Amino acid sequence: MNTTQKSYRFCIEPDDAVATLEAVLAIVRRLGLELRSLRTTTHPQGVDVQIRLAAEDEDPLTLCRMRLNNVVGILAVREMPTLVASPQRAALSR
Repeated sequence: MNTTQKSYRFCIEPDDAVATLEAVLAIVRRLGLELRSLRTTTHPQGVDVQIRLAAEDEDPLTLCRMRLNNVVGILAVREMPTLVASPQRAALSR
């Protein structure tokens, strides 16, 4: 099976971040996407989320990004070529 992967990065506002992240995972599940990776990093402005998804076709991945942009509490969803290592992880790996 040939799969297409996309990595997205977005910030979740600090108010009720867990419920917002649950909404994100519900969207992924309803679209039948494969969750390949999920990284979260907390900071004073909220929670930084990096998520890598896979599907047989690119259309569900595009639809997922559009739906994520409509979730209350999510700020600007950006597509990333690869997931970015957090500063804490980079310091630990040295």
